[in-house]
Amino acid sequence: MFSTVYFAASSVLSCDGVPAALAARVLDGQLNEAVHLAASLADSDHAHDEYTALQIHADLELALGRHEEAEETYRKTQKAVRHSRDAMRVVSVRNAGWQACFRNQFHVALTCFRRVAEERCATPAQQLDSLIGATLVLFHLGCVQAACDRLAELAPLAAAHPDTRWAYLVEMLRRDLLAQHELHDTEPLGDHIYWRSVVTGSQTALGAPALLAAGMSMPLLDERLAYLGHLKSFAAGHTQERAALKTYASWSRKAGLADYHRSLCLEMALGAIAAHATAAAEELLEQSGAAALHGSQNARWYLDYLYCRAKIMQQQMRTQEFATLYGRYALASIQHVRADSVSLPAAAPEAAQSRSTPRADDVSARLPAKYRRAYRYLMDHLDQKDLSVREVASQIGVTERAMQGAFRKHLGLSPSELIRRQRMERIRDELLDDDAPVARVLDVAKKWGVQHRSTLINGYRSVFNEAPSQTMGR
Repeated sequence: MFSTVYFAASSVLSCDGVPAALAARVLDGQLNEAVHLAASLADSDHAHDEYTALQIHADLELALGRHEEAEETYRKTQKAVRHSRDAMRVVSVRNAGWQACFRNQFHVALTCFRRVAEERCATPAQQLDSLIGATLVLFHLGCVQAACDRLAELAPLAAAHPDTRWAYLVEMLRRDLLAQHELHDTEPLGDHIYWRSVVTGSQTALGAPALLAAGMSMPLLDERLAYLGHLKSFAAGHTQERAALKTYASWSRKAGLADYHRSLCLEMALGAIAAHATAAAEELLEQSGAAALHGSQNARWYLDYLYCRAKIMQQQMRTQEFATLYGRYALASIQHVRADSVSLPAAAPEAAQSRSTPRADDVSARLPAKYRRAYRYLMDHLDQKDLSVREVASQIGVTERAMQGAFRKHLGLSPSELIRRQRMERIRDELLDDDAPVARVLDVAKKWGVQHRSTLINGYRSVFNEAPSQTMGR
């Protein structure tokens, strides 16, 4: 996915004390060399900051598609956080968000990034990183206007940060999204149902390119933007751009960025279709390797693959095959749009949903399998006022102490703290639900096991930094 290069850059900028040699390798696009250096630094007995080296190492493993290795390294990273439980919780949520993003679990990723952005103990760099993640996910989902809104939040925060590379990253991301939007918006791709359906009526606010800081360079991002310039020209019919595109795609393959290489091939295939370069589109689709993979419900790239296959048949005048493939693509697009409409309301795509709507569950993703059962039991009985940690622990056959330790280790919260937080989130969901019948705040709280006004006010303010009445008044 195209997010890979922005994730790698954000990873370096969001960690304090990254060794200059390691940062240089990442931002220069030498990711294989960078992952080996990060591993060496993390294993060194004289590591100045074990957490930073482990964090970068895990992020690079994830970017390179080594998901199992990354998950294990992220566990080590959380153990190395020595500041506080609050700091560990932020790191845990952030890492779960990026892992969900690379697994195409976009709604879970959005929930994680929203949690980090709302955490008062998150550093400015961690908040910027979470907004970068949310912007990327929203664009992957086709929510262009929502992605623009996140960029509008990002720009002043990045400009205010003492590290001027943040502002550079945000501007490069904005240019990237604009280039992709322009490609999808070309007339030859007008029957790309999924993309057109999710952006219909959207007034994008990406605007014209802004000036970049003089003398600043990040080859990892600069090369991506240069590639998009070649792609735009190629889609307009300038076939000589194919050589530059091929060079960049070759770099991604040699760098071990399998997912990114696939996304490049699909982007170039769309460009070839726009240029009516059918043979090139067919070749690029073969190079993507997508035919050997099966798209999951959230694999948006698979829609591009199906669409490209259908359009190739159409341009080759193979009418019957085109009709069959396009029908398959259209059905998959509708299923995606419907799934998105349930989890991402148009008015507030990343907002929490009402009690009747399935929630994107980021907490379960951070727990070991054994304790996920405890979490599920906890969630199923959240409305019971007498729910206790002892009761939950007994359901999975562990001691209270073991459960306390596991939750603190992986979530940065005790089970009791998690119960309180989850209850407050459910209460907030109902207070924000415009379709819910008007009710007293305490009546809503009692539905979720909170019986006393003082418990509600104190607990709610500690999580959301405002009183329930302020939420209800919006």
